[in-house]
Amino acid sequence: MPNPFEAVEEPRPGAAETGASGAERRAAIRRPLRAQAMVLLPGLPGRPCKTVDISESGICVTMAEALASGTHCLVGFELPDRQGNRKRHQARARVVHSVLASNSDGFKVGMQFGEVPDAALLAIQAFVRE
Repeated sequence: MPNPFEAVEEPRPGAAETGASGAERRAAIRRPLRAQAMVLLPGLPGRPCKTVDISESGICVTMAEALASGTHCLVGFELPDRQGNRKRHQARARVVHSVLASNSDGFKVGMQFGEVPDAALLAIQAFVRE
């Protein structure tokens, strides 16, 4: 079985940019998503987490521990389809920020997608655009 953490594609450029004011300007629209998720790091057990929001370029989750910026991982998440049934998807991602959550849920970890399977990308696009 191939190692799922080899040859991780770099995230698409321009997914999030910083303007002159220092405020973040996102190229992709985010939509709130509250679902169970899992972050997989090379050689370590999966880390359960909960999704906060998702866009075509990335996902934000809350988890018990912070992850260093630049960390490559595989993130598994569930998205509802048009009938309301939840379907599991996964994508390679790179951590872009990890901050202490204000509501004691641990850390908010923002990830930028790298390699996203076609089925997952279509499901994300459909979900965000609903």
